Amino acid sequence: MNTKGRNIFTLLPLLMFSFFLFPSCDEWGPYSPWPAARDPRIYATNFPEWMFSMRLWPFDILTPEMSDAEIDERLGSTVEVSANVVIFYIESEHMFETFVVEEGFQKVIERIKYLTLRAGALGLKTIVYVNGLEVMTRGAYDENCNSTGIPTMANSYPGWLQRDLDDATIVYGCQSSGWLEPDWEDAWVSPYSGYRDFLKKRIEELTSAGVDGIYIDACFLPGFQPDEEHFRWGSTDPAFAAAFKEYTGFEVPEEEDLESEVFRAFLSFRHIAIADYLEDLAKTAWDNGLVPFWESSTGDTPEGTRLGNETAVTGRCGLGFSPEVETGGDWLVALRMAKTARELNQERPMIYLSWSTGKDEATMEFAVAIAHSNNYYPTADSPIPEGAFDLLDCLEEMFDRRVPYGGDVALVYSVRNKDCTLNDSSFFDCYVEAYGKLIARHIPFKIVTLEYLQEEGLEGITTAILPGLQGISDEEAAILSKKRVVPVGERVGTRNENWNIRDNPLIFSQQVTLNDITPALPFGLDASEGTVIEYYGDLEGKHTMYLFAVSPNPSGMITLHAAPGRELTVTVYRLGNTSTEQSGYEVAIVVDSPLMVLAVSEK
Repeated sequence: MNTKGRNIFTLLPLLMFSFFLFPSCDEWGPYSPWPAARDPRIYATNFPEWMFSMRLWPFDILTPEMSDAEIDERLGSTVEVSANVVIFYIESEHMFETFVVEEGFQKVIERIKYLTLRAGALGLKTIVYVNGLEVMTRGAYDENCNSTGIPTMANSYPGWLQRDLDDATIVYGCQSSGWLEPDWEDAWVSPYSGYRDFLKKRIEELTSAGVDGIYIDACFLPGFQPDEEHFRWGSTDPAFAAAFKEYTGFEVPEEEDLESEVFRAFLSFRHIAIADYLEDLAKTAWDNGLVPFWESSTGDTPEGTRLGNETAVTGRCGLGFSPEVETGGDWLVALRMAKTARELNQERPMIYLSWSTGKDEATMEFAVAIAHSNNYYPTADSPIPEGAFDLLDCLEEMFDRRVPYGGDVALVYSVRNKDCTLNDSSFFDCYVEAYGKLIARHIPFKIVTLEYLQEEGLEGITTAILPGLQGISDEEAAILSKKRVVPVGERVGTRNENWNIRDNPLIFSQQVTLNDITPALPFGLDASEGTVIEYYGDLEGKHTMYLFAVSPNPSGMITLHAAPGRELTVTVYRLGNTSTEQSGYEVAIVVDSPLMVLAVSEK
């Protein structure tokens, strides 16, 4: 179909973090009611129950040569630490010779069958890791970076490869990175190539080998970018180009140009292409009784635009979700990205993933994970915080009851605005700023995506924060106009959904500032700077809230103030300690742990 001129952004089937000094609240405003009961059917899901209480353990790498005894030993270690799920790689990451080559894959399948048989006997579930669009081949290059001539993805299936805007295949060799060795070939395949059906066939075979779940990584267009000065945009291969033209009416662009309608449509379609690919893989997994997960290492960062892996789009495709966060020591980024991931779909299981290297990092990884997910995955070589699994056992009933609570404030995220301001990051910078200020003031809020905005999605919301949202459609503006809005940035509402400049910028009649927002809580709350609180109500609407307080540098106090004539009871759970309980009109709690869980109820 020819749809040239069609609004590509409205077709999206469609998220960060520093603290800012901010005026403190002199008052909490009118006390809000306790969160209302939620219909349990909202949380009805096709995911099996075990996916919501996973204590994952890294089996790590499974090779064709691994002995029965070594498999038994690793599974025994999983049982010893009280984990209930193992996740394993087929060799190192995703290798041509053991995943694509039939003989090598059948050797691996035999080892997988033994692993799953033994795991099942021990009461363990198994998840297999695969790459979605990246295939590597070891020994493809010699020490002088010359091809060794062995079969690789690139020389065996050249028509399956992604191509950049210069029509060059996206294949790398002689690279050294966190996951590549210098002698490896690193090839990136197209989501519309023959590899799509090939991977679906492999998923069916993995199911027959007895695995319970599949964890899909590296769905990028493309991922690896060794030359930072020259970003390679994928893909322009014939199959991708044909799908792009059918969807938009455009030919693939010849160069990067954000002023071009065609290139903006290309950015948008890349998200749709990856979402479509993941949805197809997920359907194959579900149809064969395999539970699918996917990993996004782009989170809500600008890299989601560059790699065609925009979480707000691809996070809606029938898979469990695993945000991978390389924090670089900035745990506020990790907290923001985990919250963003959880907000996309609160019905599905989530595995938070970070690669911690020491005790302190491992403790923070645990804290971020548990503040947003019921599941915990200490990655390979990551130490387990003392008492981590014991705390999970204590919180198990709470996990079943907690419902994310966003108060009456919505922070609006936009794929369109992030894509179109890639060069100056004006949307993303405003988004991070607004997020940080809300967290610093301990204001409950939810995150909604502009391109999916519906009136029912803003039920109970009185204030919507519009960070750097230049491009807003008339339909989106009509919904937002029914709320108080907080414009952040200078150009909010100056463009439409096609990124054309409006003759008359949008004007919202109910405009307020971030200073005007007060926390919508049934009690007053003070907390020390640097403590991030995630708020949860109770599924049945009891006068109870669950506060997960994460503090990278624990200090200060959390003080709760009951409504007039009321009294609070607060049970506090900490890593490595038994629970404690305090009651009164005012309850003050010392922040002395990276993770503190407060069950707050009213007498």
